[in-house]
Amino acid sequence: MKRRALLSTVAGSALGLTGGCLSDTDAPTETPTDPQTTTATTDAPSESDTPDSESDPGVGLSVVNEDDEPHALSVRVADDDETRVDRSLDVGAGPGYGRNVANDLVDDGRYRVVAELESGATLDYEWTVTNETRRLELVVTSDAGLEPRRLVTPALDDADLPYSVPGAADIFSPPTAGIRNRSDADARLTVAIEHDGTRFFEHTFDAATDREISTPALVESHGTYEVFVEADDGRTASHEWHIPETWAWPMLAVLVAADGSLRVGCAWPETASVRVANEAETEREVTLTLVRPNDADAGGDDAGVGTGSGGAVVSETAQTVPPGESNVSVDVPIGDEYELAVETPAGSETVDYPACYCWSTDVTVTVGGTSAGASNGGDDGPSVESFQYVCE
Repeated sequence: MKRRALLSTVAGSALGLTGGCLSDTDAPTETPTDPQTTTATTDAPSESDTPDSESDPGVGLSVVNEDDEPHALSVRVADDDETRVDRSLDVGAGPGYGRNVANDLVDDGRYRVVAELESGATLDYEWTVTNETRRLELVVTSDAGLEPRRLVTPALDDADLPYSVPGAADIFSPPTAGIRNRSDADARLTVAIEHDGTRFFEHTFDAATDREISTPALVESHGTYEVFVEADDGRTASHEWHIPETWAWPMLAVLVAADGSLRVGCAWPETASVRVANEAETEREVTLTLVRPNDADAGGDDAGVGTGSGGAVVSETAQTVPPGESNVSVDVPIGDEYELAVETPAGSETVDYPACYCWSTDVTVTVGGTSAGASNGGDDGPSVESFQYVCE
């Protein structure tokens, strides 16, 4: 069975450099009569966390930890004449933890960046600073290595941006596109965007493995856009970029994944967590299936496997949960407007599951409950409560 979304509002907060919107999971101030699916709002992300904030005019160095352990980092930035930075700092556990090392470091030119972790991993990197590459991230990888990531902000003077749709409502924070290459090979990606059949943007980007590209704002009107991405070797992906008026902080994510697959969506990949409450005294089997509906885009290497209902399965997790509360992980390969199917031997339920930047879903599943009319050994089917959060 599928529930429609109802609307309520809660207080919220934002998560500085650690990435993503935090959602306040306290009860909403206005409780729907049947609160199976609720939409709530949180505070907008801070400037350092927004995908569309303009680049600092100075030159900056930061560190991001994609490992789940904390680390100690030492870093030195120098040119031929002098040392510009020489410091040590603690980096909190990730993934996603980040902090600034220094701002307003240097002028345009070439600099040597030497960094080392307490684990012994080292990095010796030549950083070329230009008008478009004024920031550098030192990335602590999930296996406790060190990698450089240049943050590139191309001007795109050849495009008339942001695109406006006559008569449509303006977006509070016009979205940019982020382009990442997590594979081991550089790529050239052509990104095109259309609205009602009119192609208003097309640009080719050099997606090197040591850089992340952030475009200027692309659109300023709520609506639905078609996004097409093609690599120079023929790989393609597409996405129906739906920006409803309730989504004030949209973004577009273009990714070459570690396995080389090309993906495009409304947020970067993540491992989401679903809370499961087992009210029985014995273990229960739960299967969570993330499905891209049949009316959504299905282009690209992450399109998934078709289902009998026409949707495409993009990930599936089956787990035996003990009595009490536990968490089940759901792999989200790229942000999109999904559905989440929850299945037990006693039944199933499906809820809408948007997994976008500043438009996300929190789900709690209850299993093992019993009622007088229950079948299958006395168990009811799963009960699913979902809350959608948007930043405002």
